[in-house]
Formats: sequence, structure tokens, C-alpha cells
Amino acid sequence: MRQRIKLAAALVHDPAVLLLDEPFNGVDPRQRGHLMRLLRTMGEEGRTVLFSSHILEEVEQLARHIEVMVAGRHAASGDFGAIRRLMTDRPVHYTVSSSDDRGLAAVLMRAQCVRGVAMAPRGGLELQVDDLGAFAAGLPGWARDAGITIYELVPTDESLESVFAYLVAS
Repeated sequence: MRQRIKLAAALVHDPAVLLLDEPFNGVDPRQRGHLMRLLRTMGEEGRTVLFSSHILEEVEQLARHIEVMVAGRHAASGDFGAIRRLMTDRPVHYTVSSSDDRGLAAVLMRAQCVRGVAMAPRGGLELQVDDLGAFAAGLPGWARDAGITIYELVPTDESLESVFAYLVAS
């Protein structure tokens, strides 16, 4: 109830800028969903909504533009996907499923831009890629030449949580 009262007091004046500290603390799941919709709507209306949170999944659901603080210092700013792509010193991780995972693994192990290939526990492959550009340009041709169909290719470390973990480790 205290959180709701604080939020109501902040919203009563219809502010153009809203600054919230851990707005989801102590809020039940139903209220959390309502608050997330409210903050998203405010942003879509052109208002500035700044909030701090240690629950990165909630931040990721609400905002693409982030400011990351690590040990009291500003570590990164912007779209977390773009921040991740700028971390060229870290391999990009993918899962891929295909018509012939073992055959594709053999093809990918020969590619210089691929650092590692492993069979995924539930099928498919887990990849580590050093040169995203070379990988993106080469994969369709490599698969086609081997007669393999790619069903799905998903980056597994392009999340706010992985970006934060990389920044903390730096």
C-alpha cells in the first residue's frame, strides 16, 4: 500500500518527468502488471520515465534505452542490444537448429569466425562467434553448400542481464 500511495502522490500532478526508485518493490503481481502498463503508456505519450531497479527482467520489459551503473560509475548507455554488439572483445553466443546439426557443426568448426561449437542438451547447437559480420555473411552459403536447412538461429546473450554481467566482469 505504501508503494501505491507514493506512486499516486508522484502522479497526481501529471508530471512530464517521473523519477522512481525501485517502483516494483513490495508490489503484488497484479499491481506490477498494472504499473508496467502505466509506465509504458507514459513513455509512449512522450513523457520521461526514469526508474532504478535491480530486477533486470523488468527493466528489459519496459525499456530499451538504459543507463548502466556499476560500482557507482556510469558503465554504459543506450539500447542494451546495441551495447552488447559493441562488446567485440566478447564472443556472441547463439543456439541454432537445422536439418543436420552434426553436419552443420562440422561445417562451422572450419569457419575462422566461429570460436566454439557444442551439441545443445535439448538438440541443436550452441555457438560462440568472434566475428559477427563474417558469421552472418557466411552462414547461409555454408549451410546451402552442405545441403543443410537452418530452422532457427537465436542469440542467447543479447539480454540486459548478459550485458550487465559482461560490464561487471570488465
